[in-house]
Amino acid sequence: MNTARNKRLSRSVAVAVPLAAALVLAGCSSDDDASASGEVTYPTVPIVAPGDGISLGHDDQEIGDTIPEPVHVGEIEPIKSTDLLAVAGGFGKLELGVNALDPVTGVAGSRFVVGPGIWDPVIHGFVGETSADPAVLAAEVWRPRGSRGAADFTVSTYSGNLLEPAETLLPDYARVHSRPGSNAVTSDGKFFVTWDDGLYGVRVVDLEAKKESGSLQVIGCGPFTWLDGHELYSVCEETRELIQISIDDAGVPTETNRATVLPDDFVSNRKATFAADAKKALLVGANGDVYVFDFSNGLPTTTVTPIGNAGQGSGRFYENVIDNTGTRIAIEYTDTAIHPHSARGGDVVKIELHDASTFAPVKTLDLAALGLTGIDSTVFSVDGKTLYVLGSGPEVDGEAKQTIVGIAAASGDKVSSVEVTGTVEDIGTLLTPQVLE
Repeated sequence: MNTARNKRLSRSVAVAVPLAAALVLAGCSSDDDASASGEVTYPTVPIVAPGDGISLGHDDQEIGDTIPEPVHVGEIEPIKSTDLLAVAGGFGKLELGVNALDPVTGVAGSRFVVGPGIWDPVIHGFVGETSADPAVLAAEVWRPRGSRGAADFTVSTYSGNLLEPAETLLPDYARVHSRPGSNAVTSDGKFFVTWDDGLYGVRVVDLEAKKESGSLQVIGCGPFTWLDGHELYSVCEETRELIQISIDDAGVPTETNRATVLPDDFVSNRKATFAADAKKALLVGANGDVYVFDFSNGLPTTTVTPIGNAGQGSGRFYENVIDNTGTRIAIEYTDTAIHPHSARGGDVVKIELHDASTFAPVKTLDLAALGLTGIDSTVFSVDGKTLYVLGSGPEVDGEAKQTIVGIAAASGDKVSSVEVTGTVEDIGTLLTPQVLE
């Protein structure tokens, strides 16, 4: 936008020159008088009417017979397995920018503009081979009159030329729970599954048929959607149960199993993550207990105990993520003991990398080790081999540019660090795209 504005200013200055020249010429009796007064004269610029060789003349583009004229757009580049999704920061926006981002070069590629969620953005990216493959799915809230007007709740899949996303209009009573980990897409790409705040249960959307296919009220459970195929696993905090909900081929959810395997002092949290390849779920409870649930054989049959506790004497644990292979856990920490969800929760200043089986420490990644002055987001690559950290780089002339740092997940060693380029606005969150079957 600055470039365009500068161009407009340049054109305005160019037009103004003849006027200034006319005024100067009118105020000067001779070159000697002008020299004596310190004024500068310019040669008179003749006014030429549009004609041959001038763009405002007969060389203008012809107006076609088709009104409105067809829009010519390009196809998006599919998201690669080495890419990440970069979501613009900010809360309360009417639209959100999403870029495919190469974390090794820092260059942003295909850009998508989606609607916001109720609280956090509800965005899922997919690795594709062609531009026609699903690239980004978003559960959106479109509010034409703010809090006073009717809202449209949609689930949209963006691909191709982005002009006509595949959009499913949800019923007015649908309220997609927007915290990360509370919604997901089945591995075959057929269904979007979410916990719904109005239903107090699970709602399923058939993405091909573009309609809600089923729902199930499950009060006291959720809101996590750990999906293995069409099997959904979640928690029931008060009853200390893990629950299994099966989604049939028609997209209808049914409760199929429960197991009381959580310890007496189990405490849940707002967000959770999932290791899709390993079929393991990470939950860091609000009291710091770290749970890794293994759903490779369905619901666990014996009591699940925490593998450790994320609490520390200074600072407070914040966002956390497990890689797709279920090998490594990364936990962010702030510079204050106040809960990070508080307005006074402090800044993220380090990341602890742990073994996902034993919680043994692998590496402490503070700002100095990362070469950053601030931390915005932490995420693993699709293959789980690299942990990427987005943050503010070193200040140069009072400015700190967004930088993405790559960390080898196995050792915790830094392997890359580049500035982010090609984005329209600052990035707030990084997401790992999903590989569909």
